[in-house]
Amino acid sequence: MRSLFAAFLFIFYLPSFAQNNAIDSLQVLLSSAKGQDKIQILIDLCWEYRFSNADSARIYGLEALELARNGKLKELEGDALHNLGITHEAQGNYQEALKYELPALEIRKIIGNDLKTANTLNNLGIIHDELGNQNKALEYYFEARKIYEHLGDKSKIAMVISNIGIVLKAQGEYVKVIGYYHEALSLYKELKNEFGIAACHANLSSVFYFTQSYDSALYYALLSTDEFRSQNVRQFLPTTLSNSAQAYYKLGKTQEARKSLLEAIKLNEEFDNKFDLSEVLLILASVYRTENETKDAKETALRGLSIAESIQAKKLVMDAHLELSSIEEANGNYFASLKELKLYNMQKDSIFEQDKIRQMAELQTQYETEKKEKEISLQKFKLSEQALKIERNQAMIFGMIILFVLLLIVFILERSRGKLKEQKSKALQQQAFQKELTRSVIDLQERERSRFSQDLHDGFGSLITALKFNLENPNPEKPNTESLFNQIYDEIRNVSFALWPQVLKRDGIVQAFRELGERLNKSGKIKIEVITHGFIDLGESEIIVYRICQEWLTNILKYGSASKITIQMISHPEELIFMIEDDGNGFDTESLSLGKGNGWKNIQSRAHILKATLDIDSQRFNKGTTLTLTIPKIIEDTNREVA
Repeated sequence: MRSLFAAFLFIFYLPSFAQNNAIDSLQVLLSSAKGQDKIQILIDLCWEYRFSNADSARIYGLEALELARNGKLKELEGDALHNLGITHEAQGNYQEALKYELPALEIRKIIGNDLKTANTLNNLGIIHDELGNQNKALEYYFEARKIYEHLGDKSKIAMVISNIGIVLKAQGEYVKVIGYYHEALSLYKELKNEFGIAACHANLSSVFYFTQSYDSALYYALLSTDEFRSQNVRQFLPTTLSNSAQAYYKLGKTQEARKSLLEAIKLNEEFDNKFDLSEVLLILASVYRTENETKDAKETALRGLSIAESIQAKKLVMDAHLELSSIEEANGNYFASLKELKLYNMQKDSIFEQDKIRQMAELQTQYETEKKEKEISLQKFKLSEQALKIERNQAMIFGMIILFVLLLIVFILERSRGKLKEQKSKALQQQAFQKELTRSVIDLQERERSRFSQDLHDGFGSLITALKFNLENPNPEKPNTESLFNQIYDEIRNVSFALWPQVLKRDGIVQAFRELGERLNKSGKIKIEVITHGFIDLGESEIIVYRICQEWLTNILKYGSASKITIQMISHPEELIFMIEDDGNGFDTESLSLGKGNGWKNIQSRAHILKATLDIDSQRFNKGTTLTLTIPKIIEDTNREVA
């Protein structure tokens, strides 16, 4: 009695109209697809064509495989390999199927996609079952089941349980098989999968037939037939009808058996299923023979033989000759019966030889498969070893990165600490400078007051006393009195010019320097030249610049032994430059900061107010000194705005 293999039903069954619609839609999308989308569509087309047109399926699958490998897209490569394996499996090219499924399994395990890994394991189980490697098939099935159970995919669990049952049935473990089929049936009922339920009932019918439980076999055969009818799944009705017919026959219900077999024949003719048609015809011939309807039996058997020979189904040809031998014997045609029996034995020997060749091929395939699996195991070991090495290297790199980051943090902290220390030192220096500047300003003010007092005392005191004595004289001398008044007037002008030259306020700093130069030139001891470049306007800062230059000129006159002084005033877009050059004795510029006098400090304090820079070009034992005062325009402008 034939068994309805649930595993193959779930793979093969797909309404043709739905499949055609899917293929048409994918063909439309393929014309404009690019990149990964194109590869995925090619893989989907390979899947859709896998059973209906395996050659077309492989064209799409191989193109997808090449594109995936070129793009180093491992997951898509695994999908393409898996589908290509199924196309070879569908055509019985199991060795070719293994060449694709084993690499697909390796890729899917590395990627870590459990569902796809389990699907490939299930397919490898089917392939090894067909190759007769039943123990190997069970290993793959149980590994797939473990993953499906971990994922909680009940539909897949039921499928792989049914596949396990098929292998166990081939091993004669019928009690275990019934348990597995009932387990799958419970899952399909829980999922309300009507097709799965019907398939399980059909498989139970088959296994109960082999245990000679013909009542149970008939019950499940009729039940699955009704279920497939209600689902309009007519492709599988010939199998369930054949199962029920054989159960009827064993129970002595030949009329019911005939009825089921005739309907099965009609459906097989409709679906052009020649193999099943030949098999059912031979079963019907056997029924006719036992009912002594030898004429119908012979006609039916000859028809079954003709179909079997047309499709080169050698086992069916052998069975047909055996049935014809029995029919001829029942008719009393012993010579014809012996002839058919010889044909049966010849066919049997031919099949035996083919079985030997097939077994040798299967052994060779098994050897090559085991060799391939060993190579894969070795490759996996090398990959794991390489992965461990990479992991160690990554750990070392990570450690070095952490160490580098820590060192960088320490460096940044130390640098920040150094900057803070430097800033603190600069702040202290600035405070000291400000303190010294304040003291210098106060000293400058006190010296100015003292000098002003001394000038008044020395200049005016003696002149006023002389004027007083002259005026107290009963007969004062007029010329002498006028001379004293003129001297007092000149002294007042000199003091006033020293305090704040009126020309500075009235005519600006350029004219003030020129008047100062004229005063000093009158002595005949020195010549002062004033040169300007551009418009010079300092606003409220003029008096500060004037005092700086006045202080430096005083130093030149006191210590420089100069005969010529040049004052240059240069205006630039962003700054004003004042240069005082003399031809006197040079000096060591470091002595300025070490000196005890206040002149240089006064100059520095005034320059600081202007945010100006001072530069001195002079060398000891050389002639000539140049003082350069550079004032930023922004300071000059700011002073003007504040004023």
